[in-house]
Amino acid sequence: MSWINVCSEANMPKGTGVAAWVAGRAVAIFNLGNDGLFALDNIDPASGVSLLARGLICEIDGELCVASPLYKQHYRLNTGRCIENDDLVAKPFDIKTEQGNVFVLAQS
Repeated sequence: MSWINVCSEANMPKGTGVAAWVAGRAVAIFNLGNDGLFALDNIDPASGVSLLARGLICEIDGELCVASPLYKQHYRLNTGRCIENDDLVAKPFDIKTEQGNVFVLAQS
């Protein structure tokens, strides 16, 4: 496993998600400003389609989530677990900023 430099933190739009190619897979990265950065596998576990970065950010019972644009399941940004169905999990990735850059930990 290694940290992959994805982009400059200044280029990350706030309050939304973007998809980045990290070590051969699409990762959805969410920049929520003061609430932090989050990274999940971009593939929606319910549909198998790579689109979670396009989902709407919301808060449910105090937890930050992304709503899948296809079937509307809500995935917790910190764990990737689906609120409506515990069997569905969008794999979370470790993410950090360092010297103004955003890094995602590549996993096998």
